[in-house]
Amino acid sequence: MSYTVGMLGPIRLADFRDHLNPGQWRDDLPIGLGGTPVNLLSGELLRRGVRLLIISLDPAVHNEIILEGENLRICIGPFRPRRARDFFYAECKYIRETIAREAPDVLHAQWTYEYALAAQASGIPHVITAHDAPITILRHNFIPYRIARTLMAYQVLRRATRVVSVSPYVANHIKRFMLYRGKMEVIPNGMPGYLFSKSRVERGESHGIRIATILSSWSLLKNGEAAIEAFSLFKNDFPDARMIMFGPDYGTSEAAQKWAKDKGYDDGIEFAGRTSHQNVLDRLAIEVDILLHPSLEEAQPMPPIEAMALGIPVIGGRSSGGVPWTLDGGNAGILLDVSSPKAICAGLCQLAQSSAERKRLGMRGKALAQERFHISAVADAYQKIYAELVL
Repeated sequence: MSYTVGMLGPIRLADFRDHLNPGQWRDDLPIGLGGTPVNLLSGELLRRGVRLLIISLDPAVHNEIILEGENLRICIGPFRPRRARDFFYAECKYIRETIAREAPDVLHAQWTYEYALAAQASGIPHVITAHDAPITILRHNFIPYRIARTLMAYQVLRRATRVVSVSPYVANHIKRFMLYRGKMEVIPNGMPGYLFSKSRVERGESHGIRIATILSSWSLLKNGEAAIEAFSLFKNDFPDARMIMFGPDYGTSEAAQKWAKDKGYDDGIEFAGRTSHQNVLDRLAIEVDILLHPSLEEAQPMPPIEAMALGIPVIGGRSSGGVPWTLDGGNAGILLDVSSPKAICAGLCQLAQSSAERKRLGMRGKALAQERFHISAVADAYQKIYAELVL
């Protein structure tokens, strides 16, 4: 059966450059708001020949941008600075009107907020993917913006009939706290097939241990302070060790480096900051022995899966939402109390002292990622849902 999927969510526009018609790409196009899981799923669907309409938002857009390629149409509208004050009214209006104009056969709304509200108002069959746990996020960020987002999620989930959660943790949260009673499935975020066969440099024992973190912000929830303090402790026993910190706020002269320098913890840390996704993956494969993921809460995090696909052992929080499930309860990585720099340091020491243990956990993680998180399996599961919805 042939149908058009309307994919509603944040994207990174550069990921679709090769799918656009000649002459469509321009250097002044907006970057996009990220959405790595959305980009990867959309790319896999395009490779399968699925007709895809992507509706997204971007703060750099004032007048709608439309781009086209084979089986692809991308519509990007404005994303205002103070959108939470009216519960994303203008953003929802743009998405609704674009859906009505473009008339896809089925909708896939990412996250339980503005994109999902617009999908529900459209009258078109749709599925909503829940990527986070709204009440947990609100508890860590009790600010007006998060209050508005949580109320939006309640409105969405009160009326939703078909929801996919990215982990059992998110599914349980939605059922328990968001009062959702409809059909629920778990489909995790996916990793592209090429990552599993990407060459990784085996670093010898004579090299100092290299650790990496990939975090999306310098915040209490992402817990970068604990990672930096733990690394400072770790260097007492492993003075040649180095840590690379990727992500916004982790660049030169940005918040993380300023904090580390003030505390005297910056020795041996490269603040790589925001860089391309491909560069992060390349550097993981070539330079990194251990991925440390100190976040206090994650629905189903991408960085650990990326490291697992490369065979890199992962350290994560045993109470950090979907992290324990991602690491198979500790069978495919080390789970510990990431709120404690001393506990993190102990986990780093455990792996640093044994290349055999690093290899063992790395291979277990890779096998689990191949089975559970391969983008092919993820796309298969969603295509089954799309087909059911358009019948």
